Parts: sequence; structure tokens; C-alpha cells
Amino acid sequence: MTKRQMQAQTTKKVLFETAIALFNEKGFNEVTVEEIALRAGTAKGSFYTYFNTKSDIILEEFATIDNFYRKYERNLKRYTTASEKLIAFTRAQMRYIRDNVGCDMLKILYSKNLTEVSTDKILIDPERYINQLVEKVIAEGQASGEFRTDRTAFELSILFNRSHRAVFLDWGISDNAFDLVKTGVDYCKTFVLPSLIIDISR
Repeated sequence: MTKRQMQAQTTKKVLFETAIALFNEKGFNEVTVEEIALRAGTAKGSFYTYFNTKSDIILEEFATIDNFYRKYERNLKRYTTASEKLIAFTRAQMRYIRDNVGCDMLKILYSKNLTEVSTDKILIDPERYINQLVEKVIAEGQASGEFRTDRTAFELSILFNRSHRAVFLDWGISDNAFDLVKTGVDYCKTFVLPSLIIDISR
């Protein structure tokens, strides 16, 4: 990487982190591009070199979350069963959202996906890495006889992640009124995993 490329990467990182901080402080709609650039110590034009709109910052945040999932996947090798892997992943996911994203930013991520028609619906995108990871673990559970096989691993992964979004939504609506990690793991153990094991269609 050349010195110029490194500088560009640094500038983009500063703009991104500054925008996230401002969104958390004031709310997405109250922050302007001019304000982001000013606090980041760059010209307004620099912002548009890396992002087309403020909403692109939101897309970048999702990419950051997915990068965490990619790095975390190797930790699942220490667990024997698919159920153990899904519980461990749930714990790590909930902890990451609580500690690194935060309740206010989560509200913004959900709000933009709900209200902006033009925004990529990343929350429900089946191609996101989180879906691929969960699908892989569920497929392992099906192959070992641990999980039901009346539905495909892909279908079950979509339902798994849809269920977990309910926990995130409740956490946001309640304004961080409960322990996200404890509640998320308990929800996974008592509701989600049993539905993967038992074929309730019979």
C-alpha cells in the first residue's frame, strides 16, 4: 500500500468514526455532512470522496459488524455440538452489539432500514455473512442428527437470525432496559434451539 493509499484509508476511518460518534450524540437526522467533516478536520469534499451520503456510513457500520462475525467464526471450533456453537455465537453477537455498537446506534441502523426506501435492506439480506455462518452451523447439526431436516439449513438460518432481531428490537425499544447478553442467550436456549431440534410440523 502506498503512502497516499494509507492516508486515504486513514481519512476514511476518521470520517467514519467521527460520524458514528456524532450520530450517537445527536441522532442521525440532526447531523450534517459539514459537521462531520469539520469535526474530522477535513474538507466537506473529502467526505464525498469516500461516501455518497450519510446513509453510506450506516452501510459501513454493517460491514464492520460482519467483519467481526468473520473473525469470530474460528472460535467456534472449540465447541463440539452445533447447539453449543450457536449459543456461543449468540453470546458473542449480543456482547459485540452491546459493547461496540450500542443501543443508540442500533436504533439508527434499524430506523434507516425501516424508513428509507432507497437504503439497502442489509438487516434482512440473506447474503450477509451472518446468514452464511449460521447456515453452516445448522447444516453441521443436521448432518450429525442433532437438528431437524424437514427444512433446509438456509431456511432455518433465516428464521434463526429473524428471531434474534426480535431481541435487538426489544432492546432498542426498551432503551437498554435489560441485559442484552443474558436475555439473548436465554432466548436462544429456551426458544430458538428447541425449534431447531423438534419438528413441530408432525
